[in-house]
Amino acid sequence: MTETLYLLFGLCLVIALALTIIFYYSKKRQKKVEEPKYRMLDED
Repeated sequence: MTETLYLLFGLCLVIALALTIIFYYSKKRQKKVEEPKYRMLDED
């Protein structure tokens, strides 16, 4: 029983991490995410 709970908890963490990565690096957000980097480089 305990092993099953650990497996489910680990699986939930992996899924949450994967969803976070997919959301953050999606093409729709790429411009918004990269914009501050280029703005900072332009100011120098």
